[in-house]
Amino acid sequence: MTAPMNTVEEYLATLPEPARGWVSEFIDDTAAHYPSVPLVMFRQRPMFKFGASYQQGYVMFTAAKTHFTVHSVEFDLIQQLRPRLPKAQFGKGSVKVRFTDDAAKPILQEYVAAVMSRHGIDRV
Repeated sequence: MTAPMNTVEEYLATLPEPARGWVSEFIDDTAAHYPSVPLVMFRQRPMFKFGASYQQGYVMFTAAKTHFTVHSVEFDLIQQLRPRLPKAQFGKGSVKVRFTDDAAKPILQEYVAAVMSRHGIDRV
């Protein structure tokens, strides 16, 4: 049994490249532009959480062997990404892109900005 991960650094240390690079880039960018949103660990994954409960809104970044995933409860905003990310895979609360799809990065960053805006969080 593996020990629970309690910090962002512990989570990142478990990721191989390029997964670590993608997740780090999105965490760093989000933290820099939205410093009022706390970065917390949720189910051993780093998450930017907007309220007392994750159900009040969040943005989370995770990675697997071949892809990067952005998670949120903004289901309609995720659906709006479908035409802009034709190579992506979509879940109800997530969008998954392959690490080879660098063109997806600015679109996903725009998505994060849209989620933040919806929650009244200004970009710094």
